[in-house]
Amino acid sequence: MPTADRVRITEAYRDYAPSRNIHSSVRKLLDTVPEKFLVGLDCVVLTNMAGQPRRKRLGKVTRRGRRIPQSRVVGYYHQAWNGSPAWIELFIDQILKGGGNYPLWVPLFREVLLGHVLFHELGHHIHVVVRPEHREKKDGADDWGTRLNNNFLRKKY
Repeated sequence: MPTADRVRITEAYRDYAPSRNIHSSVRKLLDTVPEKFLVGLDCVVLTNMAGQPRRKRLGKVTRRGRRIPQSRVVGYYHQAWNGSPAWIELFIDQILKGGGNYPLWVPLFREVLLGHVLFHELGHHIHVVVRPEHREKKDGADDWGTRLNNNFLRKKY
């Protein structure tokens, strides 16, 4: 059974180096997640949008019935398929760009910003694998993301 320690965090950047230690922040976030919610999750991949192929950068995705450019996407949940386990992909350059004027050298702000996206994508995993519900996927992921983010803040701060 996977635990937070066994969920791998892989960094796969192309011509990009994050200014902060994102790996340790993501590890802190995963350490606060109950183990039962990590069942079936293989890894979290930290990457950058600029390093993605053209097709992935310039396309559009449907979200809540609207078409949005993929350049605005900050993360994906990849469901288990064809024998490969589920995994999460986070676009760190897009996440940090969305931080605006927050001082990202302060761990609290950086972890809340990363946690918002990571926990939302983890909410998709929980919605699919652990506790399926008959409701809109994004609503379920948003609710789980809020719960997990609040849990993180309560445990660490």
